[in-house]
Amino acid sequence: MISDQTSASAHMTLKALVTACMLMLFWWCPACPSSASESPDVKVLYINSYHRGYSWSDGIEEGLRERLNRSGKNIELSLEYLDSRRFAYGKQIEPMAQAMEIKYKNYKPDVVVVSDNAAFDFIKQYRDRLCPNAPIVFCGYNDFRPGVIQGMANITGVNEEISIEETVAMALKVHPGTRTLAFIMSTGDLSSKRIVEAAEESILPKLRERFNVVVLLDASLDEIKEGLARLPRETILFFSGQTRDIASGRELSPIENGRLIASFSPFPAYTFWDFHLNTGVLGGHVLTGQDQGRAAADMVLRILAGTPADSIPVLMTSPATNIFDYNVMNRFGISPGDLPLNSVIINQPFSLWKLYRWQIIALFAFIVAESMLVVYLLKVVRDRRSAHATLEEERSSLEKHVHQRTEELREANQQLSLLSFHDCLTNIANRRRFDGVLSAELLRRKRSGKPLSLIMLDIDFFKQYNDTYGHIAGDDCLRKIAGLLVDKSNRTTDLTARYGGEEFSIILPETSAYGAQVIAERIRKGVKDLAIPHSSSSISDHVTVSLGVVTISEAKPVSPKELIFLADELLYEAKSGGRDRVVAKEYAEKQP
Repeated sequence: MISDQTSASAHMTLKALVTACMLMLFWWCPACPSSASESPDVKVLYINSYHRGYSWSDGIEEGLRERLNRSGKNIELSLEYLDSRRFAYGKQIEPMAQAMEIKYKNYKPDVVVVSDNAAFDFIKQYRDRLCPNAPIVFCGYNDFRPGVIQGMANITGVNEEISIEETVAMALKVHPGTRTLAFIMSTGDLSSKRIVEAAEESILPKLRERFNVVVLLDASLDEIKEGLARLPRETILFFSGQTRDIASGRELSPIENGRLIASFSPFPAYTFWDFHLNTGVLGGHVLTGQDQGRAAADMVLRILAGTPADSIPVLMTSPATNIFDYNVMNRFGISPGDLPLNSVIINQPFSLWKLYRWQIIALFAFIVAESMLVVYLLKVVRDRRSAHATLEEERSSLEKHVHQRTEELREANQQLSLLSFHDCLTNIANRRRFDGVLSAELLRRKRSGKPLSLIMLDIDFFKQYNDTYGHIAGDDCLRKIAGLLVDKSNRTTDLTARYGGEEFSIILPETSAYGAQVIAERIRKGVKDLAIPHSSSSISDHVTVSLGVVTISEAKPVSPKELIFLADELLYEAKSGGRDRVVAKEYAEKQP
C-alpha cells in the first residue's frame, strides 16, 4: 500500500512539472494573429502617389500598418497606387478616378490617407466623387503651407520638410573639427527651389559667420567632383538637391545621385531623406517614410476616436530620425560612441543574440526546466527503485526520453551553427564566414609570406533588374552568379561568399596578382556567357558585373578592414569607369 502511494505521488509530481514547462513555453511564444473573417469595423483607404517597391512610400505604408495594427481595432486597409513617378502622370488620372469610383461606390472608406503631393492633388480634385464625407489625412507633402488646404474641410496631415539646421548641428557634434560646409543644391523642381530659397534667406548667412560655406548649385557630377577636390580635409558634405546630369534620357534618381557622389567624395556625406541611405552616405537627421506613416496613423486613430480632422493641427515639424550607416562609419573612423544618443545604425554585423534574443531565452528556460525535471525524476528513481516495478519502467522510459531530447538538441545546435555561417539564398558562405576566413588567411599570410588576393564583385544595375523583373527573378539571378563564382574559384582553399545584397567576395590564398586577375576575367566573361537578360542596364542587354581585385604581397601586416577597403576602392573604380570590367592592383614591397 505504501509502495502504491509513493508511485502515485511521483506520477502526480511528474505531471505537474510537465504542465508547468508547457505553460512556460506557451508564455514565451508570441500570440498568433486572429484569422477571424468578420467584416471590418473601420475601412481606411490609402492612396499612394508612387508604386509598390519605391522605398519611400513603402516605408509610409509600413509605418501606417504598424501603428494601425497595434491599435487593436478591426481595420481593413485598402491601397491604390497612382504610379506618378514612373509614367506620364496626367493622362491616366481620369480613368483611375473612374475605376476607384466604381470600386468604392458601395464600400465607402471611413478615413482616406494620401501620401506625397500627387495623391494629395488627386484627392483634392476627385474628393466629391470618391469620398465626399470622409476625413482626409495627408502625409509626405513637400514643404506644406496652410494655404494649400484653404477652402477644404475635414482635413489634416503631416508636413515633409527637411531641417538643415538640425542636421548640420548633429553633424558638427560628430565632426567637431569641421571648418568647411559643402552643400549640393538644385532648383530643378519646386521643392528643391524652396529649399535653396529658405537656406539662402535664413540658414546659410548664419553658418557663414562661423564656417567656410560652399554651395554647388545645379552642378554636374564633374563640376561637383572638381569642386570637392579643391576643399580642405576638414569638410563635411550635405545632399539637399540633385545634379543636373541625365542618364538614358532621364534625370538621375536620388539613389543614383547619392551613390555616384558618395563614391568620389573624400568627405563624409550627410542626407536629409532615407532614400539616400545605403548609397555611401554616412547618415543624417533623416526623414523616413516609416515616421511619416506612423504620424499619419496616429491622426487616423484620433479621428476614429471621435476627434474631427479639422481639430487636429497639421504637424508642421516633420518627424525625423538620426540614422547612420555602419559601413561608412568604419570608412571614416567613426565609432558608435561618437554619435548622438538614440541614433539608429544600419548595416551592423549580424547578431544572433539581437535577432533571436527571446527565442534563445525561451529555449534556455525550457531546457533548464526540463533539466530540473530530469534531475528530480532520477532522484525519485534512485530513492524508490525497490518500491515498485512500474517505477523502474518509468525511469527507463524517462532516460530514453532524455536521450532523445539530447540528440534533438545536438542536431538543433548543428543546424544553428550551419545557418550562422551560411547564406540561405545563394547556398554559399555568408558575411560572417567571410570575415572569419579573411582574418585567418591574413594571419597565415603573415607567417608564410605568400601572396593573398581578394576579389570584390558587384552586379551592375541590380536594383533596376529587381525593379524590372521582380525580386523572385533577382533571387534567381543571385543564385546563378553565386554558382558561377564557386565554379570559377574551385580550389579547396578558396572561399566564395555573399558579402551583402548583390555584392560577392572571393578569398584567393596563395594567389598572385596575375592569377587573381585571370580568375576575375573568367568570372566577368562567365557572367556574360550566362546571358541573363537585363533590359534596364545602360551598358548591356544582359547582366554584367564589375570587379575589384587586390593582391597583397608586401611584408608589412594588413588588417581585414584595410584589405576590404582597397578591394572596394578598386570595385568603385571599375563601376565609375563604365562597369563590366575588372580593375586590379598589387601592393608589394621588397624585403630589405
